[in-house]
Amino acid sequence: MEYHGGNIYEYNKAIIDFSSNINPLGVPQCFKRALLEGIADFSVYPDREYKKLRQNIVRYIGNVSIENIIPGNGAVDIIYRALEAIEYNNLYISTPTFSEYKRAGEKVKMEVQEIDLYKHEYEGINLGCLIENIKEQSVVLLCNPNNPTGTLIKKSEFLELLKNLQEAKSFLIIDEAFIEFAPKFKDASMVEYISQYDNLLIIRAATKFFGMPGIRLGYGITSNAELIKSIERNMEPWSVNTAAEIAASCIFDDHEYIKATLDWINSERSYLFEKLSELNGLKVYNSSSNFLFLELLDEKMDAYELQKKLLEYNILIRLPKGFNGVSRYNFRIAIKDRINNDILISSLKKIIEINKI
Repeated sequence: MEYHGGNIYEYNKAIIDFSSNINPLGVPQCFKRALLEGIADFSVYPDREYKKLRQNIVRYIGNVSIENIIPGNGAVDIIYRALEAIEYNNLYISTPTFSEYKRAGEKVKMEVQEIDLYKHEYEGINLGCLIENIKEQSVVLLCNPNNPTGTLIKKSEFLELLKNLQEAKSFLIIDEAFIEFAPKFKDASMVEYISQYDNLLIIRAATKFFGMPGIRLGYGITSNAELIKSIERNMEPWSVNTAAEIAASCIFDDHEYIKATLDWINSERSYLFEKLSELNGLKVYNSSSNFLFLELLDEKMDAYELQKKLLEYNILIRLPKGFNGVSRYNFRIAIKDRINNDILISSLKKIIEINKI
């Protein structure tokens, strides 16, 4: 089992979980109401074609039709099923990034190529380094914004990459699980190009932005009808449960919740970055998501030791495990509300002062 955030269950005390990058506003109230009103729906099987669910997704993201949507049991489920369906030999991923990409490729016997794509301080990618390495009939899988660095890739770079991949008879998968947290996210997403490129699959997660990871609702977006059919063949029946269907019936139209989330992330991201940047011995990297990527500059303490010390303050951070291409001095923290963010800042300051980092 790969390591992920949110593993609060092994600690026999209340934990402020900075390891799991979930919206701190929590489950939307509209879903709580809809769940009670739709409780009778649990007595019947979900629609295997998920027509209403896909219609709700289309209304939310725009620029696509219901035939372009493939729902699944979380974004990771779609990633695994897509690589099974594409049946190419090579998978190219960036470093550092989410380790499930490599694991998914290896599971279907793909040769996984990890390329150090990111420029100085992760402010962008070196596209030429990727393009010159691509073989025919390959898959490139990139996370945008990238997890754990928060790097946002420009549309112009994706478009250049797509054209090169078309020539190489290859495919691009973009994991946009965190795109809604990015500044002007609708302009940052590549959804508008779905109809123009049949070698493009975009993957989204409804659960990160809407603060409900336990629901497990993800979806893929592509104009490649054959790919959708192949993914559907690889999926078990009823891969999306009734609770997720009920969530999709209301959360995408909860404009008050969406606005509150955007107001929160735009305020707290800059606040937390600024305050953490003032602490000695820490390097904080700019992020376009709902988390920050950090590095301990003094080798007297690594992220594993820091986690132990922060647990004394009931704080859990995300360790390097679960990400490829990071050192033991790197760690990731979720951006939370002001009260919890201030608790983290104060705790880190105390630890740094005590240990003279």
